[in-house]
Amino acid sequence: MKRAWLSLTLVLCLLLTGCSAPAAQPESKWDPALKNALGLTQAQRLEDYDYLVKTLKDSYLCLGLRDRENPDDPAEDIFREYRKMIEESDSDQAFYSAVYSTLWRLGSYGHLWIIEPEDYNEMLDWCRTQDTSGREQWKAVTEASEEHYKRLSAYLDALGDDGGGSWEGGETGENLHTLLLPEAGIAYLKVDSFLTDYDPNYQKEAQAIRDFYNAAGDCTDLILDLTDNSGGSELYWQNLLAAPLADRPLSCTNYALLASSENNRPYINDVFAPEDLRPIAELPDLPKLNRDGLEAATHFVESTLRVEPAEERAAFHGRVWLLVGPSVYSASESFAVFCQATGFATLVGTRTGGDGIGALDPILMRLPNSGILIQFTMMYGLNPDGSSSEEAGTMPDILSPAGEPALVTALRAIRETRE
Repeated sequence: MKRAWLSLTLVLCLLLTGCSAPAAQPESKWDPALKNALGLTQAQRLEDYDYLVKTLKDSYLCLGLRDRENPDDPAEDIFREYRKMIEESDSDQAFYSAVYSTLWRLGSYGHLWIIEPEDYNEMLDWCRTQDTSGREQWKAVTEASEEHYKRLSAYLDALGDDGGGSWEGGETGENLHTLLLPEAGIAYLKVDSFLTDYDPNYQKEAQAIRDFYNAAGDCTDLILDLTDNSGGSELYWQNLLAAPLADRPLSCTNYALLASSENNRPYINDVFAPEDLRPIAELPDLPKLNRDGLEAATHFVESTLRVEPAEERAAFHGRVWLLVGPSVYSASESFAVFCQATGFATLVGTRTGGDGIGALDPILMRLPNSGILIQFTMMYGLNPDGSSSEEAGTMPDILSPAGEPALVTALRAIRETRE
């Protein structure tokens, strides 16, 4: 995830002494020239922060999970500390830092994060160049913040001599890595990210994968490596990885919880028909469902991952092994869930990162005065036993011994099954 260096600098200034937030800073800490950089009054800053807290509590279902895993830094303490900082600072600079720092400390459970200007510009471009049918609320909320993000971008630029910018993390290199070992009967394909279907490289990679599958026609085993893949678009794995190899329709279904709050309801209406929504009281008794922190959940849906065979099946017809680990998250997690549930592939490696059941594009919260957008996952996916997909992830079929790469484990399993 891209994070602006200047925003991160503000957070680090607040967190140098550890995870705990310091007491509210004196007015002299903040640059007077940036006091009204976002054009907000003190009442508007506090209203926005209170709106953030209220919406997280009634719309974002990962707060309970987050607090269970961080008992020494509960969300309520975070909210109280940063509201006090805004209250005592009377500065847009302090306000933005408080919002950013709140989300930083809460963590990225369920894709929770602030939309920064560079990412916002990509979203706005999507609104104007792509078919947004079924995503009307995403489009409306994004476009409503256009002028606000011009101010936010100018503010971040004004924070330093370097003009600001986002951390790119260096060169990403190729997204696909392939190796064909016909003498061993093994084909290896590593995919580092699942591109959207409007990415300029999507069609290029679709053809490259199809060609590789066909070149592997004489192999008995295909290893798909997702160990560095933290997600992207589900359509990528459905259309490019699974459909060319499927010999019949495949699907798996799990439950996902929803909170039909004021913020979430328009998104729910965009995606689901009324008959899809079932009252939370009708949720079956699942042995590992932890209801603590899920009081805001009002409904559940059956979330189905489905793949139809491609019109032309690829030449490879052998066994598929999927390498997984803690980086597997979101759309790559949904592929892991699908493979395990349908038997499409054998999972090898270590427990995944999760949040792949009920995966949709993260929805948005728009702060009413600043126009700042915050994303989070609307659907709280449940594994078949009721455990949280975000919390428990997926345990592979073949667990790698401590310190052993998943690829080594898979190669050993292939050898042993041939003996």
